[in-house]
Formats: sequence, structure tokens, C-alpha cells
Amino acid sequence: MTTPEIDTLRIQWTEAERKMYPLATVSPEKYRQLVLLAREVADGLAKVGSFSKLAKKWGDADTLVNEAAKRISVPIGDLPVESVAGVGFALRDAELRALAHRQEMIDLIAASRGRGDEWAQLHETGDLAHGLLAPYSAIELHLESGAAVVSSVEPNPVDGSANHVLTVIRMDPTTGEPVDIDPGIAETEEYRDAAEFTSARAALLARLSH
Repeated sequence: MTTPEIDTLRIQWTEAERKMYPLATVSPEKYRQLVLLAREVADGLAKVGSFSKLAKKWGDADTLVNEAAKRISVPIGDLPVESVAGVGFALRDAELRALAHRQEMIDLIAASRGRGDEWAQLHETGDLAHGLLAPYSAIELHLESGAAVVSSVEPNPVDGSANHVLTVIRMDPTTGEPVDIDPGIAETEEYRDAAEFTSARAALLARLSH
């Protein structure tokens, strides 16, 4: 569960990342040192297991950067300490979010199995009826085979109209992690018409159920 505090801090951390990238061009060595140091800061936060605890650690940011610099013998010099800390915290935040998402998928799949469901709805957002105004996307996982039907509405690169895309990937049937993005189960299909897309998806789900 995120808090207003962590959401506010993420804005700072994202800004720190944004400021870092130009260094790759104007000062490659400084950029390399900053990346190394930020990675070490993130590694030093490995035992911080929640977003609220990560937010509290931000008060020690300067100390954490100095400790990280000593561990890997990188001179701080004129490196922007707050930016280094921001990038390091952003890295750990991303790791925590990935772990939280993975656990969410595991729990969702386990709940679907517990109900005796054949499919688990891992993701669904947007609205098919609104086309590109509220782009639809969904992932439906077949719990026995690991086949996952991925639905999405994307802009047509030629005329900008709504493309309804249907594809099948393979996922771990326990964790929901992608295993093979092109398992050869079905060809990727595109539809201009939402009703045709809906019908094709229903047929695909029925075929994979057997």
C-alpha cells in the first residue's frame, strides 16, 4: 500500500533520474560513477521491505550515499549527493513494486485455483466501447496450460484509428511471469471492428480451454 508521502517522494526520485541522463553525454565518467554509487545505495536498502519504511529512510539519504561511497571506494567529489540518493531510492522503489506485483499475481492465481476457475483474469483496464479514449487491455491466463490471451487496443500506425490486437503468450501458471512471448500457440491478429475482436477472443478462449 502506497502513502501520500511515498508518492510525493517518487516525484523527487523521478526528477533525480531525469537530471542524471544528460551526464551520459557531457560527462561519461561522472555518469558512470553516479550509476555505480546509486546502485550501491539501492543495494544498501535491500532489507527495506516496504514503501513506508523506504520513505522513512529518505531522511538518512546523505548518510546512505556516503556509506555507499566508502563501500565501493567511489569518491563523491562534486557528484550531486541528493541526485545520487534519488536514483538509488528510485531503483529500490522499482524493486519493491516489482515484488509487490509478483505477489499480487501469485495471490490472484491462487484465489482463482481455489475457486476452481479455469482462467485467471490477471489484468483488465480501459473500455472497449471508448476506443483510444480509454484504451482497453487485458491478460487472461489459462491455469492448466499457462497460455495467456493478451488483448489490447492500440493506435493504427497508418491512420491512427483503433487497432484491436489479440495475441497469445505463455506464462508461469503459478506466478504469472512471462515465459515465452512467442510460443507458437496462435498468430497475432488485428481487428478494426470491436465486435469482431470480441467474437474472435471468445473463440480463442474456447479453443484454448480444450
